[in-house]
Amino acid sequence: MLRPEDMTRIVVVGSMDGLDPTVECLYDQGVLHIIDFTEPTQDFKIGSPLPEASDASQKLLKLRAMMRALQLESYTPEQKLTTDEIGAKLEQALVTLDVNSTSKVDARIKIVSLIREKEQEIRALEPFQSFNIPVENFVGYESVSAFAGTCKKDPSEGLAVKLKAFEIFVSPLKGAFAVALFVKNEDKAEASRVLSDAGYQEIKIPNLRGHPAAIIFQNREEIKNLHADLVRIDKDIDGIRKRFADFIIASEEDLAIKVLKAETPLRFATSANSFVIDGWVPRSKLGPLEKALGAACSGTTYMEAIEPEKKEEPPVRLRHTLPVRPYELFINLVLTPKYTEIDPTIILFITFPVFFGLMLGDLGLGLVLLGLGIFFRLKMSGGFKRLGTITIGAAVISILFGLFVYCEAFGVPFHAPADNPEETAWDTVVNIPLHPLINKLTDVKELLAISIAAGWMHMTIGLGFGVSNNWHSKKHALGKLAWLILLFGIFMEIMFVAGNTTFTSKLFNDTLFAPFPSSMSTIIGVKVSNTALVTALVGIALLIVTEGAVVLTEVLTIFANLVSYARLAALAVGHGAMSLAFNTMLFPVIFGDNVVLAVLGALTLGASVAIFVFLLGSLSIGIQAMRLNYYEFFLKFFEGGGTEYSPLGYSRRYSIERT
Repeated sequence: MLRPEDMTRIVVVGSMDGLDPTVECLYDQGVLHIIDFTEPTQDFKIGSPLPEASDASQKLLKLRAMMRALQLESYTPEQKLTTDEIGAKLEQALVTLDVNSTSKVDARIKIVSLIREKEQEIRALEPFQSFNIPVENFVGYESVSAFAGTCKKDPSEGLAVKLKAFEIFVSPLKGAFAVALFVKNEDKAEASRVLSDAGYQEIKIPNLRGHPAAIIFQNREEIKNLHADLVRIDKDIDGIRKRFADFIIASEEDLAIKVLKAETPLRFATSANSFVIDGWVPRSKLGPLEKALGAACSGTTYMEAIEPEKKEEPPVRLRHTLPVRPYELFINLVLTPKYTEIDPTIILFITFPVFFGLMLGDLGLGLVLLGLGIFFRLKMSGGFKRLGTITIGAAVISILFGLFVYCEAFGVPFHAPADNPEETAWDTVVNIPLHPLINKLTDVKELLAISIAAGWMHMTIGLGFGVSNNWHSKKHALGKLAWLILLFGIFMEIMFVAGNTTFTSKLFNDTLFAPFPSSMSTIIGVKVSNTALVTALVGIALLIVTEGAVVLTEVLTIFANLVSYARLAALAVGHGAMSLAFNTMLFPVIFGDNVVLAVLGALTLGASVAIFVFLLGSLSIGIQAMRLNYYEFFLKFFEGGGTEYSPLGYSRRYSIERT
């Protein structure tokens, strides 16, 4: 699970007579990742599509045009059709659809266009209904210029000052004025300036004849008739849609698969009589593929494993169990791992929900989060469905932390602490016989120690992966080992200085660090463990040897990375404090004697918890849990840039293949 699946480079060679069955077999097996042939030579050129490609492509284009016309892009068929049924009915169905649907759809498009045209004419003429000026009188003059539009204010006074002769019609509109103005051609420029000052917006008058009111009335009558025609056509189209929808969707899928197969030889190398296919196959699939090719091609096609070139990197096929697979989403957001790299998905599967649960740690909010994850899992698809699974994992760990570690629900403890028996707690409503191991608001040192310890283990795994990934280069591997030694020294120093003040530091000091001398020195007023100092200096010396003296500028970054995990404690405490603030204000109201105030308090608490504590808190916690993995963990070993394994294959959702 830490390494991608082993890949083998193969070459498939055969005569052109066996090309069709070879393509069919490769798609049926669905394991060959093709290396495209892109450099033609004197002997080999890029292959040509299979003969059926042209016919299938034309039919596919027709079907997709009909899908758009009948608005079937998002339609889900009620039943699946077999490929035999599709093949038997396709030709006749295409003719029937072409004759019926095309004419209906074209007629619908024309009607919709006419309705829009009529509505646009109405909008243009409505401001001028009261002027009683025929539409044709707005144009066609040789010595007179006409203006028609709207102004923010009445321009009559301004025109009277600037022009000697003009004719104007003004009618108030909502927040403006409709204006029709006629001036001599020589006064056009001056009239334009006056209108512009009044906020003039031109309206393009349609090329019609008659009075605006009469045209508007006639257009509205025509629009009514056109809508009636549209209803009839839509009914006819809906009948065609119901009759052929399942068939169109299934046929489109089947034809798309046929075109995909038929165009696959464009990725092969071919000569006059033979073809060559180059690619990668999972090592575990070599035997079944070779056997299938032999059976399908009757000995006309041969497969052979070859030694890849040194610089060639196989495609990456991540292999995980079902619970781990959704966490590949986080890997794909960055880069596909290289074939030679350790795959960190399994670590994300562990650390993300643990970090999330450590920060949230609440029974009530965990249950709400669990419900949200189940909703995503059942109702969503694709990335959201995988996110639902991830959310469920984080919610379960949050519930466990809230139930057994923090012992709280919706920010309220199961029992009031002994030193503050007046604090709001669930035991006033229900007795839950569990007591906290850690209190978020009082055991801050313990939370910090746990966070630093979790960070040390997390970063140690990352640097260990770095050693493994760089094992081919001993120098780089030793460099990662040096960082590991330095990190160990820093962590030892933190635990020694903490001493027995926390359970976590005491545990490490009594177990992992017990064999080491515990002598301490004071350097510049700071207590320093001699063993930790020596360990850190050994790591720094090894870093200088492997990576050069310039690496000294980065030594402090490893300390900063480790301390960065303190955000686990900070968010846990912050979440607890925010919950306490809301609860302190509202719980006395909820459990008081006034029923109305109790209901309002409960609603307010529910809304505040939902918005601030749950949504914003969970989002922030999720981001920080991912940040620790992406930044503090990935940068210790992960480069990425691998090629994702993409074998020949297809999936049928709406059709059934008959063989």
